[in-house]
Amino acid sequence: MQEHAGACDKIAERVRAAHPEAALTRIDTRTKVLKAARSVFARKGYKAATVEDILREAHIARGTFYRYFPNKRQVFFDLFSELLDGIYEAARPMTTGDSEALSGLMHDSFAQCYRIFIDNRGVFLTFIREGITSDVRLFALWDQFDRRMTSMFSVVLERGASSGEFRALDSELVSRAMLMLFLQVPYRDIMPGGRAQIDVDALAGEMAGFVLEGLGARQDLNRPS
Repeated sequence: MQEHAGACDKIAERVRAAHPEAALTRIDTRTKVLKAARSVFARKGYKAATVEDILREAHIARGTFYRYFPNKRQVFFDLFSELLDGIYEAARPMTTGDSEALSGLMHDSFAQCYRIFIDNRGVFLTFIREGITSDVRLFALWDQFDRRMTSMFSVVLERGASSGEFRALDSELVSRAMLMLFLQVPYRDIMPGGRAQIDVDALAGEMAGFVLEGLGARQDLNRPS
């Protein structure tokens, strides 16, 4: 019986050696595919990329790919969805941290968000150039992200106004303007590679300063002319 068990173990080891992807966990394999897809989409764009390209980049078999994704479209959707979730989570501390430390929270959150844009520039460019017009699900995904970020900024503004750091304002209106301002940095500087070297901390500092100084409570706003 022990000899039989030992023989089975050796067979299993040979199978794992011959098919290394089989030794990966489900999460590891899915992550591997998404990582490979990120490189392929950044290099070739959405339309030109193929499942075969992703297979070669990930070094996995076709059957392994289809155990996790039905097609290329779903890969891009999941990849982009995770990136947007990452940006949202990076910004969330602004709504949960100490409102008296809003300046530092805003700087750190903006910096983390912009690093995600930089690290995934190719994927975001692919979405802007091709994805948003090729799939209504991707458009809906971006719309959901837009609404979530606007809602979060609204909470930040309301907290700032309550603590006295911000002046009284229309949080719904200003939150939309704040999101547009937040996205201008990726659109203008990060996405097109407009700057050879991007100082994320400096960008985040400028953005946080612009928001805080522009919305800060000022005593002279109602000063008689």
